[in-house]
Amino acid sequence: MDTTSVMTILGGLGLFLLGIHHLTEGLKGLAGDSLRRALQTLVRGRFSAVLFGAVFTALVQSSSATVLTVIGFVSAGLVSFSQAIGVLIGATFGTTTTPWIVAFFGFRVQISAFAMPLVGVGAFLWLVAKGKWRAAGAILAGFGLIFVGLDYLQTGMGNVSWNVDSFVGEGWGAKWLLAGLGVVMTVVMQSSSAAAAATLVALHAGSLNFQQACAMVVGQSIGTAATSAALGTMGGGLAVRRSALAHIIFSLVVGVLGMLLLSPLANAATWVVSGFDDYDGVLAVAAFSSLFKLMGVVVFFPWLDAYARFIVNLSGKGTESAVSRLEPALAEAGGPVALEAVWRALSEVARDAVDAVRRRLAGDRTAYQPPEDSVRQIEHFLESLSLETLDLAEVEPRLVRLCHAIDHLKQLLEDLGESAATAAFTTRTEAIGAGAQALAVWLDAQKETARITGGPILDAIGAAATHLTEERKALRAQILESVARQQTPASTANETLLALQWADKALNHSWRIIDSLDAAAGK
Repeated sequence: MDTTSVMTILGGLGLFLLGIHHLTEGLKGLAGDSLRRALQTLVRGRFSAVLFGAVFTALVQSSSATVLTVIGFVSAGLVSFSQAIGVLIGATFGTTTTPWIVAFFGFRVQISAFAMPLVGVGAFLWLVAKGKWRAAGAILAGFGLIFVGLDYLQTGMGNVSWNVDSFVGEGWGAKWLLAGLGVVMTVVMQSSSAAAAATLVALHAGSLNFQQACAMVVGQSIGTAATSAALGTMGGGLAVRRSALAHIIFSLVVGVLGMLLLSPLANAATWVVSGFDDYDGVLAVAAFSSLFKLMGVVVFFPWLDAYARFIVNLSGKGTESAVSRLEPALAEAGGPVALEAVWRALSEVARDAVDAVRRRLAGDRTAYQPPEDSVRQIEHFLESLSLETLDLAEVEPRLVRLCHAIDHLKQLLEDLGESAATAAFTTRTEAIGAGAQALAVWLDAQKETARITGGPILDAIGAAATHLTEERKALRAQILESVARQQTPASTANETLLALQWADKALNHSWRIIDSLDAAAGK
């Protein structure tokens, strides 16, 4: 192997990885909020969760992206943990589309001639377009780069001749060594798809035989657990650790089963493609990948609920809030999912703040400690989101309303920290009572579903806030007139005016928060 071949192979792998990255990001950006809506609509049980995971991974061509996305879904509260495990298991089967695409379009249909124009058009759209057109540009450029990379890989591998048997030997132990090499390839490349493509190219070039390639494919599947292991050791939340642990154990168990059943699965794969002209064995390896990972789905599918309980017991009990789940892994799930998580975190903080206002308006002196750190965490997470490839026309209205909700929430927390918030309301007014009642109705509705905020409930809060503003102005004139006539001590009047002013501010901010959250709620 000369220097030119090494550089060509490395360059080909780099282009392939870059293509996978752009294809994945572009498809996630093009899907936009429809991904979240599809998840909430389609994932109802175990089978639908597995199917969604397989289809999503087949579309984005990255199991790592699916792992990060499903962790984001769990963190955002969009799916239960048992459903998330179903999606993760389905994602493993979804990765089998990559070997088939490479086998057909990389070796049977020479699509590389069309790859460069795709890169050119895609790059142009990426640079000049916005929103979904920019995402489409990323998809085209990514698809083109994948096959340009494959072309370079084939060129580099064509000048390589080695005898794998001389490195690892023969027999059963050699297969495990090759599986270990597959694990290393996935860990180094951070992509089982790129590792599988390199294996197919080596097989096509004659550097590997069919059985050796199958052993490496098994190892590459085990290697995907490295992504989850990295997430689990970064100090993520409970949802991240549990999802990572579930994926690691699944990958290891299925990998060991795949090695134990390597020969029967390889023979079955050869039979599946016996009707095709598979002179180099790449189609058979693609079939082996599908059968091997389908076996894993079949083995785990009947026990998904029990497996979820096992992971929960193994990872330990714990409690999490919507705010604590706002972590970097969630941001990787994509803008719409991340915004959903922000909405839920804001709703969680807002409920406690609004309840504190309701209790104060009702004359309750219960203490409340404003969670200012939580609001700062929400703001920091929101600022960390990348809006590239996102359709701003779709997400901007929701993003703006979330920013409005944060602004009013910060002001409300300041109100709740004022001394007037703990003073007794010496004057009971009709508007204050109506405001407390309207907020109580909203809080009760939140117990049923977090999205029942609009309509009559929101109108009642708005009417009470408007009434209180008018009532405060009228009472202010009356109180000051009473002070001027020396009918009311100035100190008493001042306390009453401060209490009314505080109630007016707090109820108005509560109304604006609820209104903004209602407008920002995902439909």
